[in-house]
Amino acid sequence: MGDPWKSITPKGVQAFVNASIATLIVWLSVENHLLIITNSLADLVSSKTFALVIYYAIAAVILYKLLYKRSSYDVNEKRATKFAIISMVLIWLVWEGYLSFIAVPLGMIGIFPALANSLIVGTVIFTIFITVYYGLHGKYFTTLMLEHMPWVIAPDKFLPFFWLWINAIMAGLLNVFDVNAFWYFVNLFFIFLLPSLFIGTKVQEKHGLRIKKQDDYFND
Repeated sequence: MGDPWKSITPKGVQAFVNASIATLIVWLSVENHLLIITNSLADLVSSKTFALVIYYAIAAVILYKLLYKRSSYDVNEKRATKFAIISMVLIWLVWEGYLSFIAVPLGMIGIFPALANSLIVGTVIFTIFITVYYGLHGKYFTTLMLEHMPWVIAPDKFLPFFWLWINAIMAGLLNVFDVNAFWYFVNLFFIFLLPSLFIGTKVQEKHGLRIKKQDDYFND
């Protein structure tokens, strides 16, 4: 079996890093987190307006250097750039509290605020796992983690289980249920582990049977 990391190219990694830095600069500029820089420039040039012009001119040059290429982007660079921007925008939205409104409809269906916040953060972390790995690798992170195991037939079918586990771990870290650490241990390793193993086995049986039928058809 080939090395799954070979699909990660140096150009793709560089494009991902450049796009992440560019999005971070836009984020910090839009949210006015770099006021110390503009204020320092205003003190130097004795004009706040001129200081803003200088700052945004420098920011535009940096963004141009990060994102512009004289040669065209290849498919790996395009994918890495797109998913790097998506990843950073997700972090931006959560960090600035723009997704907090989702807690309201969750509360309407009976989910209390602490758990609703945990589900939002956990789901965003899960999504970032997908966008980062897919941006760099071109496949889901479940494929990268499970592809080398010959008994795993459909690794991407395990995505719901990883979502469940990430949210369970996040609930434990945020102490959503206000209980002791032993409860978290029981929760993670018994309540979630057993259903994951059972359903995961069923997934393998189903897809294994389908692939076996395909192999038998082509062999005939």
